Amino acid sequence: MGPDWYCDEIIPGRTEVEVLVRTGNTLAFRPPLPGFGTDHVIVIPTRHVSSLLDLDDDLALELLATVKTVAAQAVEQHGGCQVLTTLGSEQHNRHLHWHVAVGRGVARFVKPD
Repeated sequence: MGPDWYCDEIIPGRTEVEVLVRTGNTLAFRPPLPGFGTDHVIVIPTRHVSSLLDLDDDLALELLATVKTVAAQAVEQHGGCQVLTTLGSEQHNRHLHWHVAVGRGVARFVKPD
């Protein structure tokens, strides 16, 4: 497993971020450099969980509630959003994280010709 930006930088507060929601076991924040979209929020568990496949049910409920809160804020402010997580070889950081993203630069369905 490589470096874990969330455990090494975000959770201990070494990298300053705009916190939107903090619960006993979750954190939702705007990253210092947005990854994509015109609005981008990341939601993480505050203890290390490698991926969605390793998430226990109790933490899953709390994490999903935080994702719902942030997604509802995005819908209220922007009219819609996408919620995305990655697994396996698609994961750039081996700490479970959800992206709530809005606008330009967010994945769109490809329409058939």
